[in-house]
Amino acid sequence: FLPIALTSSPFIHRKVLRLMRFKSVMRAGLERIWVQLVVPLVSDPLNRQRIKLLLYAWGYFPLIFAKEFGVEARLSMVWRFLKIDWNVLHAHLPSEIVSICVAMGGRREMKGEIMIEAGCWKGGSSAKFSILCKLVGVRLWIFDSFEGVSVSDAKNEWEGFAGQYASPENVLWNHLSLYGEPSVCLAIKGWFSETLAKRPIPHPVRLAYIDCDLAKGTMEVMMGIVPSLIPGAVVFSQDFHIGPVRELLSNAATWIRLGRGTPEINRLGQRLAKITFPIGEPSVRISERE
Repeated sequence: FLPIALTSSPFIHRKVLRLMRFKSVMRAGLERIWVQLVVPLVSDPLNRQRIKLLLYAWGYFPLIFAKEFGVEARLSMVWRFLKIDWNVLHAHLPSEIVSICVAMGGRREMKGEIMIEAGCWKGGSSAKFSILCKLVGVRLWIFDSFEGVSVSDAKNEWEGFAGQYASPENVLWNHLSLYGEPSVCLAIKGWFSETLAKRPIPHPVRLAYIDCDLAKGTMEVMMGIVPSLIPGAVVFSQDFHIGPVRELLSNAATWIRLGRGTPEINRLGQRLAKITFPIGEPSVRISERE
């Protein structure tokens, strides 16, 4: 009764709105400081990431209390994740990784289950996911062209991405060896159109993480993973802030083409979206949480 009364109180509602406005103003202020002061003075991207870590490391805080894992496992993950953040350039936030850990950690594995990562860049997220997969007992399949975002595909969607995020495969394996758990990993090299779009994954997929920046690539990934999703599986898109990707995932026709019921999409912050497949949903539902 008390939580309901509090959330329905006009006073509490006003306080929440003020807090949200304050958070928005603070974020805008920090972004201005970043662009005007930090970017001109710090040219190295990894050093910029280290400075940002001072602001965003708190995003790991919920993982310390995540009941899905034992205390030792939680503390170990946070420490190892921070080590990766300090040493490997990547494009995600700690809070986004925590959402994926919690989704993955609800139970031990069933026979043959795997996790899919589509788009790995230098392997920062891959190293973290490999630690998570080793902990829960599943294998991690990593798909990437290692040639960056396709130039021809980017011209049709967002030309600014053309050629971005190229990194050799040996960089991935080096970072997995230094900071992750390479024994649970398999890397599949090639454009998504030549790998995932050709045939469904031959193993049950428990969780998939898509970070490919383009709607075309996202659809090609979904063609390979959706037929193999187990009941209760979760798909995360790191690209929900990108218009064409958001439109693709929010369109009921996409899921009709993929042969699945329409999903529930929960936006977790600015970029990450969590996609689940409840039975009998009449249309795509999108909810937002800052």
